[in-house]
Amino acid sequence: MSLYKFVYYQLLKRHYFAITGPKRVLPDFLIIGAKRCGTTSLFSHLPEHPCIVESHHDNIGFFNDNFNLGLNWYRSFFPTKSYKKKIEKKHGRFLAFDVTTRYMENKRTAENVKKIKPEIKIIVMLRNPIDRAYSQFHVSVKDDEKLSFDEAVNEEMNRLKQEIEEYDDDKLREFPKAHRHYIRKSLYAMQLRPWFDIFPRDNILVLSTEMFKENEKQIYKEIFKFLDIPEIRIRDKQHMQKGEYTPMNKKVHKELGDFFKKHNEELFDLIGKRFDWDD
Repeated sequence: MSLYKFVYYQLLKRHYFAITGPKRVLPDFLIIGAKRCGTTSLFSHLPEHPCIVESHHDNIGFFNDNFNLGLNWYRSFFPTKSYKKKIEKKHGRFLAFDVTTRYMENKRTAENVKKIKPEIKIIVMLRNPIDRAYSQFHVSVKDDEKLSFDEAVNEEMNRLKQEIEEYDDDKLREFPKAHRHYIRKSLYAMQLRPWFDIFPRDNILVLSTEMFKENEKQIYKEIFKFLDIPEIRIRDKQHMQKGEYTPMNKKVHKELGDFFKKHNEELFDLIGKRFDWDD
C-alpha cells in the first residue's frame, strides 16, 4: 500500500480504529448474499446472540472492492482481541461476522477470502430469483431507473441469451456498471459455484428468504447449529419491510420463470437442497 493510501484510508478515515488494527479480530463467518434477500435482517438480529458480534457496519466490501487497502484497514471494523477474550470468558465462544452481499458475485472474492481465512464459515441467503429481480428493480427506480420492468427484462434477456452462448462462467460473473443486472444477479448457481469449489461444502450454509419469513425460529436454529453455538430465541421479530409493488406483468413473470428454471435446477444440484420457487 502506498504511503498516501495508508495515511488517507487508515489514519484519516479510520484513525484510532486503524491504529489499534493489529489488536483487532478478523471475522469468523461471512454472509455473502444475495442482494434484496434479507441479509440486513440477519445483520441486525444475529448479534442478539451473546456469542456473536457484527462488524461496524455491513457491506464493507473488503474481499472484493477494498482488498488492496490491507488487513489492518479491515480489522479496524471489528472488535478488539481483548473484547473477544472477555466474551469467551463469559459465554464460551466469540464469533465476529461481516455481511457484504456482493461477495458472492466474483470468483476472485472467494479466492481472497481463502487466502486470509481458509477455515471461515459462509452463510448465503437466497430469494426466489424472480422476486429478487423485481425487488432490485424497484430500488433502482428510486435511483433513476428510466425503463419499465418489462423493458428492462426484455433488454437484459436479449443481452444475456447471447452472452450465455458466447461467454464462460468467469466472464458471466462480471457485472459491468453500465447495466443494472436484475436477471444476472439472480443466477445463483453461476455465482456460488466457485465458493463450493474453493471451500469445503460443510463450511457453506445456504438458506432461503421464503423459509426465513415462514419459519424464522427454524432458520436461526440452523444458523446456530452451523456456527456451533448454543441455540437462543431471537426476540426482535422485525424483518426487512416488504415493498408494496404493483403486480408483475403475467407474461413477463412466465418468461422469467421459464428462463430461471434451468438455472434454479443447477443451484439445487449444487447445494444439495431444493427451495419452493415454482410460483
